Amino acid sequence: MTGLPGAPRFRQADPGAPFSLPIRNRPFLAGSAHPSFPERIGDAGEMIPVLEADVPGGLADGLLAGAVREVVDAELPLSGGVLIRGLPLTDRPGFEKLVTGLGYEALGYRGGIAVRKNDSGVALKASEEDPRITLSPHNEMAYLPDFPRRVFFFCETAAPSGGEVPVNDIRETAAAIPDDVKAAFRTRGVRYHRTLAMSSGPGATGWADTFGTTDRGQLADHLAASGYTSEWDGDVLRYHYRREAFTTHPESDEELWFNQVTELHCSYWRSHPDFAADLPAYDYPATTTYGDGTPFEDDEISFLRGVLWRTTKAVRMLPGDLLVLDNQVVQHGRMAYRGTRRHYVSLSR
Repeated sequence: MTGLPGAPRFRQADPGAPFSLPIRNRPFLAGSAHPSFPERIGDAGEMIPVLEADVPGGLADGLLAGAVREVVDAELPLSGGVLIRGLPLTDRPGFEKLVTGLGYEALGYRGGIAVRKNDSGVALKASEEDPRITLSPHNEMAYLPDFPRRVFFFCETAAPSGGEVPVNDIRETAAAIPDDVKAAFRTRGVRYHRTLAMSSGPGATGWADTFGTTDRGQLADHLAASGYTSEWDGDVLRYHYRREAFTTHPESDEELWFNQVTELHCSYWRSHPDFAADLPAYDYPATTTYGDGTPFEDDEISFLRGVLWRTTKAVRMLPGDLLVLDNQVVQHGRMAYRGTRRHYVSLSR
């Protein structure tokens, strides 16, 4: 694919043997008993192109990164994602070196909600959420004004059981959402409500780790500058803000359903093994409402979750694989797993 002399060559590869995964009534998957959920989802197959790299020995890092960037820039506008195999990647430092060499502007994770340590601006551990939990497909940081354009996943160690990456073309999902529902969201938007203790605990990241500071004054200034409404309840921080439910893709001009109205709804934590199921909505780490503050009916949220899963497929990553997604078009998640799974993620503007 690349014309650079001595650069890696890429060929279309077989995505692997077909498989399917059970979804309906899956443990710790919020709403999965709802009739809108599919019984199973299939593998990604041709949805995400799989390219095999033929990398010459002793290849310079810069030439490798240049070739990978050429592939990413070519494939994402066409398919919204690409899975690259055969790269000389074995560990986190190698992944960080490659991502840095691509030349995209790195984006950190300040203000993000996933359970992970924000210990690097280049490569983060993929969600450290309880492995029993299946994370529904979502657009990364869609609840923030500064969200990544591209998301890079690297598999260092694949789980012996489970741990697949569900991927979902949000354009297909939006087509399946009734027009009156989309019209309501287009008019009213989404309000995100957060309730954070100072320290991190099981299933939730505290505000000190979320924002990288223990200085309440500094944090208050950041929240005010972001247009958030906040208050303190002892050491507990509560804040909320409104976001649009749709965004416009900067290259295609498509209107895209782009929010985390379902993933950040309190019902996620009500299905979580580390949280009580009967707390008030605003006592969980997050919940969502319409932009005007009107709560959602549980059936509304479960229906929308089911629609997301009905258009979802799954990628089974192997050690050394690099999965790159256009974050505004293709959502990602994580299936529950057993054993050791080490995946890393890097975000870029």
